[in-house]
Formats: sequence, structure tokens, C-alpha cells
Amino acid sequence: MTQDPTQPDPTPSPNPRHGDEAKPNNSYPSVSAAASRLPARFDLPPSARSASRFAFIIGAASLLLSLLLGYLADHSLRRFSFAYLTNFAFFLSIALGALFFVLLQHLTKAGWSVNVRRIAELLAATLPVLAILALPILFAVLANKGTLYPWARPPDDLDHLALEKRAWLNPCFFSLRIIFYFAIWSALALWYWHSSTKQDSTADPILTRRMELLSPPAMIIFALTLTFASWDLFMSLDPRWSSTIYGLYYFSGAALGCFSAIILIAFTLHRGGFLLRGITAEHYHDLGKFLFAFVFFWGYIAFSQYMLVWYASIPEEITFYRLRGATSVPADINAWTSISLLLLFGQLLIPFAALLSRHLKRRPALLAFCAAWVLVFHWLDCFWLIMPQYDTTGALHLGLIEIASLIGIGGLFLGSLLRLASRHSLRPIADPRLQESLLFENI
Repeated sequence: MTQDPTQPDPTPSPNPRHGDEAKPNNSYPSVSAAASRLPARFDLPPSARSASRFAFIIGAASLLLSLLLGYLADHSLRRFSFAYLTNFAFFLSIALGALFFVLLQHLTKAGWSVNVRRIAELLAATLPVLAILALPILFAVLANKGTLYPWARPPDDLDHLALEKRAWLNPCFFSLRIIFYFAIWSALALWYWHSSTKQDSTADPILTRRMELLSPPAMIIFALTLTFASWDLFMSLDPRWSSTIYGLYYFSGAALGCFSAIILIAFTLHRGGFLLRGITAEHYHDLGKFLFAFVFFWGYIAFSQYMLVWYASIPEEITFYRLRGATSVPADINAWTSISLLLLFGQLLIPFAALLSRHLKRRPALLAFCAAWVLVFHWLDCFWLIMPQYDTTGALHLGLIEIASLIGIGGLFLGSLLRLASRHSLRPIADPRLQESLLFENI
């Protein structure tokens, strides 16, 4: 167990802000009394590696179970493919959101976030693992049977709308693009991860400067690749439908998933006695503000896309919402209508109202509950985006195949996260802005 040598003085600030309590930085009602008496550790114990192996085993076993159940349900493995893509989209969004957060902090030269940035670096560094997990999707496309994507069939089996997009939507070019996207994301995530962890031992401020200099072009590349990847992986499930705002929709969900995951990981670390004074109520407050902002942003993008499709009323476009029951036409209401309403209330209206509260954002337990709520509905959002294309009759399919796939990919994701976290400090201990983060207070 390592004692953090850079902890700030835990005594309250002599000049508390107007409306705040006198000791905001060391008051954590959600942390158990036993945990709060522990030193503020910032290295995971050796048992983390054992936990990582256990997560890998559970993940692999669950994926095999999902595959077996999918084969028994449908010998073409079509339902398994859609369940796999749904859960892959969910965990990919968290990792991409984390990469966005890392780039944003270096782009703005932010000091407040240094103590929480390592969590985002860890989440982003799982992208090479997700690149490997993308291989089954590529195999499904290259099989040329259209199991997952209807355009991935021989040209003779395609309608005229799919044929018009054949130059872009063909198995070989699609696979090359997916490989390119993951190569870019993995390179960026690993470079920032290695630079940040290298600074822990060298304390070289030039590393920070290099990360800042790369962040502007990296952010542009990230925005372009995420947009095109969302079109390729998810929007092309229906090649007849398109939306220019789809990339922003997926990005807004990725940001929700990322900030929810960071809050939950920070809270879990606190419960275990880690970073008890490194991440304070001030950091939770700002993370809560980010979460609130993207809850609103997601709602704005979701409404904008729906409004534009409804207003234009083009037959090829309204099928997307008609299939999901998001319509006022009685004949088009189906099992997905309830999911659409759940997203409206669960991912927008309820968390929006809750996160308005300053009190909630400064109480880690309450904020963690809200983050968990948003994360659940973000998964439901991914489910809503992808699974209706499996059965275009409007039937809802949610069972053991989807749950086992969620546990499977989640286990592999968690295992790689724990393996990475066990190798280095849980926060950048030599970042030149560390002290600024330790003493950070909201205005």
C-alpha cells in the first residue's frame, strides 16, 4: 500500500465560498467511515491482476454462452450478431468518450481535471482490445451473407437504393475503413496513455507540452473518424436510411457513457480507500456539470433529428422512427414505443431535473446513483438504435442472448481495464498541474 506523497492539507479552506459549507474538500458523506480512515492510496493492490483474470474468464464464458444460445435460436447467428453489435456499440462509446475527454483536457490545458484524467486515460486505453472485439463484425461482413448488414450480400441480391451506395458500402472497403478507424483511435489512446504514465517516473514537463500540441489535430481527426464510424457501423444497418446528425447523436451518447463511467469508477475507488483526498467534492461537482451538459445535449440532438425527419416526411427517412414506434400514428405503435418513451423520460427529463441540483453534484453517492441511472439508459439507447433492425415487424427481443453478450463484452472490457490500472498510479503523480488540481475549488 503506497501513501500519496502529494496530498493536500485536509483542513478546510479558511475562505469558504458563498453558500458552501466550511469544509467542502474533505467531506464525503458517501464514503464509509472505515474507508475514510485509510490512507489515500493511488496504486491498486496485486489482487487487481487476479480480478482481471477472473473478469476475462467470465467475459469469455458469457460470450460463448451467448454464441451457443444464438445458434440454437437461429442457425444463421443473426440474433447473436445484433446482440453483439449492440453491446459492442455500448462499450465502444465509453472508450471513445474517454478519448474525447483526454483530448479535451489537453486542448484546453485544464488543471482541475488532472486527478480524474487517469481514469479517462485508462478507459481510452481499452480501444486496442475493442479493436480485437470488432473482428467478429468484420467476419460477418466479409462472409457476404448479409447476416448483420443487408448491403453485405452479392450485388444481385440488393435493391436499387443499396446498389447506389455500393461504392461506399461494400465488404472490402467497409473492412478497411473499420481497421483504419481503430488504428487511429488506438494509436492516439496508447500514445497519450504511455506519455502520461512515462511522466510519472520522469517528471518531464515537456511530455505535457507534447500532449497539448498534438491535441488540436487529434481532436479534428477524432471527430471525423467517430462520425464516419457511426455511419458505417450503426447507421448502415438500414442502407436506405441516412441522417447527417447521426454522428453527433452517437457522440452525445458516448459522452454520457464516459462521464457516467468516470464518476462511478471514482466513487468505487473512494469506497475502497483510494484517492480519498485526490478527488474531492469539487471534482465531482465538475464531472456532474459535464454529465448535466451532455444530458441536455443528447436531448437536443435527439429532438433535432426527430423533428427534421418528421418535418420532411420522406418515406425512406420516416421508416427509422416508424420501426421504433416513435410515432403518433396508431397503426405504427409497436413494442418499441415503450422503449422510446423510456428514453425520453429516463435519459433526458429525469436526469436533467436531478442534475440541476448543486447539492446532488457535490454528494458522491447521489451523483454516482445518477451516473449509474444514465449509464443504464445509455445502454438502452444503443439497444434502441440497433436491435429494431433485427426484426422489422416491430417485435422486441431482449433475453439471455443479449444479456450474456453484455456480460461477455463487459467482462473483457473490465478485465483489460483492471490489467492496465494495476500497472501504474491511479493519477498522474508528476503532472505539472497536479497541485492546481489538488487545490481546485469551483467558483
